[in-house]
Amino acid sequence: MSNPLPYAVRPADAGDAPLVAACRREWAMERADRDAAVSDTAYPQRFERWWGATSAARRTWLALPQGADPQPVGMVNATVYPRMPSPGRPDASWAYVGQLWVAPSHRRRGLGRLLMVTLLDWARQEDMVRVVLNPSEMARPLYAGLGFRSADDLMRLDLHSPA
Repeated sequence: MSNPLPYAVRPADAGDAPLVAACRREWAMERADRDAAVSDTAYPQRFERWWGATSAARRTWLALPQGADPQPVGMVNATVYPRMPSPGRPDASWAYVGQLWVAPSHRRRGLGRLLMVTLLDWARQEDMVRVVLNPSEMARPLYAGLGFRSADDLMRLDLHSPA
């Protein structure tokens, strides 16, 4: 895919945990509890543990402005789930998009779409059978424009209330 936007999108590697953690913190700070996002001193270590523990089943891409600034202004993360083998059916995998985030000052410029197209191109190359996500209301038009449709065949059971 040709990229006419002033951003470079690249896969995150093992050393990018601090950059991805910073994006995740920025995302959290946009949510209701900014103080908790800032004051959680254990967060970097918890993120680093998660990053290492999920590396085999996760793919993450970072978006950086073209030029000298090395700080990401967007990211997308997907977890890969191999389907349990079944007699008579080919093996398959699917991906769950856990987060798409773009810095507020870079939104509405096509960067979220660029990140998702990058992820979808990868998923097609990896022969994934589907990509699943839980969109915010604001992001629904973006995903619909990429061909996503609502799925009301899922159910969930919350075992613990979120902290």
